[in-house]
Amino acid sequence: MKRETGEKIIAAMKKMDDALEELGMASREIEDEDERKKIRREIFNLVADAHERITLEVVKQFPDLHPDKHRM
Repeated sequence: MKRETGEKIIAAMKKMDDALEELGMASREIEDEDERKKIRREIFNLVADAHERITLEVVKQFPDLHPDKHRM
């Protein structure tokens, strides 16, 4: 893939991460514990899958685009 495409994908993934973070925060308000756990588990699975299947594929080609590179 072209670098420009990788940059667009990483930028879109950041937006998705932000949206899923908001979703996670909202899910904390679910009163029923079993329902809350189920929803939060699914949110976690979405984040993990997206990171593994999309972000890491881009980073293989362009390691400097890793969104957490400043944290490492």
